[in-house]
Amino acid sequence: MKKFLAVMLALTMLVGLTAVGASAEGGKTTVVFWNSWTGGDGEALQALVTKFNESQDEVFVDMTRTTSFGDMLQTALPTKEAADLILLNINDYNRYDGYLRPITDIFENTSLKAEDFSNAYLSMAYKGEELYGIPFQISTYMMYYNKDLFAAAGIEELPKTFADWTAAAEKISALSTADKPIYGSGLFYCYNGQNQSVIQRFGTDYLIVGDEENGFKANLLDNQALADALIWMKNLYDAGYNPKERDIDSMMAAGQIGVMTNGGWLKGSLDASGVNYGIAKLPTAKGDDLDNWALGDLNCFMMTTSATDETAKAAYKFIDWWFTGSGLEAQEVTQNVDYSGMTPNAEWSISMCYLNAYLPTVNSPEYQAEKVLVDLTPSETAQVQMFTAPGTLFFSDAASVQADMVENWVFNGPVNPTYDDVQDFLQNYQADLEDYIAEYYN
Repeated sequence: MKKFLAVMLALTMLVGLTAVGASAEGGKTTVVFWNSWTGGDGEALQALVTKFNESQDEVFVDMTRTTSFGDMLQTALPTKEAADLILLNINDYNRYDGYLRPITDIFENTSLKAEDFSNAYLSMAYKGEELYGIPFQISTYMMYYNKDLFAAAGIEELPKTFADWTAAAEKISALSTADKPIYGSGLFYCYNGQNQSVIQRFGTDYLIVGDEENGFKANLLDNQALADALIWMKNLYDAGYNPKERDIDSMMAAGQIGVMTNGGWLKGSLDASGVNYGIAKLPTAKGDDLDNWALGDLNCFMMTTSATDETAKAAYKFIDWWFTGSGLEAQEVTQNVDYSGMTPNAEWSISMCYLNAYLPTVNSPEYQAEKVLVDLTPSETAQVQMFTAPGTLFFSDAASVQADMVENWVFNGPVNPTYDDVQDFLQNYQADLEDYIAEYYN
């Protein structure tokens, strides 16, 4: 209890420090901006925010990037001491129902137009007639691979199936030495988005399926694709082709990982490390359906009810600049790309390898020239990679169950598991999901 109180006190102090004085900074209207972009992409975001602050004399964006983002929101939203502006995953916005401010009038108060955004993504941010978010990025999960390790192992073709992934992992792992351990595969047992990005591409549906009209049900048992994915993962770990360390990103940057899954936030770190890497679509079970599975989910600029009319208006100016203004022009987080004349939105998307929902950016020559971005774009009917269907209230519950499920399976599951072993193992987790569903209806 003492530890809990200490944590809450620290969070309260942090919230107070970042929210106090949000009315003005040197005569400018201050917009308090919170997000969880603490990875390699966070530094690029900070540089762009700094550029905005220096580019005009009306608005100052006071940004806090923190791993305590969710805790800060839950503590501050009820007291209206939260940030004015946040970056939020579209799956989480139902958790904060009543604490988010509609931004339906943004198209009347900026130069932005609704038709300039991909309707498939913009529509996800509506509740009824009210708009609550503007697409910031499509967080893309993709396959990173070490070109030098592939060449040293004599691998000429990139994996298109998970059987190919295993074969490549075996050959690359054979390059390992006592001085420099090498692992062919870099799966994350401890990070949900990364492990779910490969699990779902085996062909499984969401962990919880259904809808409000027909009801929801847990989807772990009697799920052949999920069982296949878990067996594949366990065998990679047990064979020694995949490390059990948590910091796979650093190992990739150090040249110790052959192939892995991650998002665009890793790109800046790899560019800085000098490792010779490539990016491609993640494999699938069949290998001939790579376009049928989307690679990520949607994050949006959203406003909280802590924002006043004044700070909301100022936040609109920053969002407008993000899509139509002038970026850094000399960003040093990517390889051989001239950003002169690009908007911040385009610079962010191209430098970080994030798919974009803003059509003027997508259709620009600079974006279309980036083969990786064009190649990563899924088909219009692709199933979005998430734990539950977009917008359902069970997203956090399913994510929590999966986090424990995968880690427990990797460390405590049986060696050489069978389909029946998977069913036995998943019984308790199926029950957990069913309990969440029952609580929802009660």
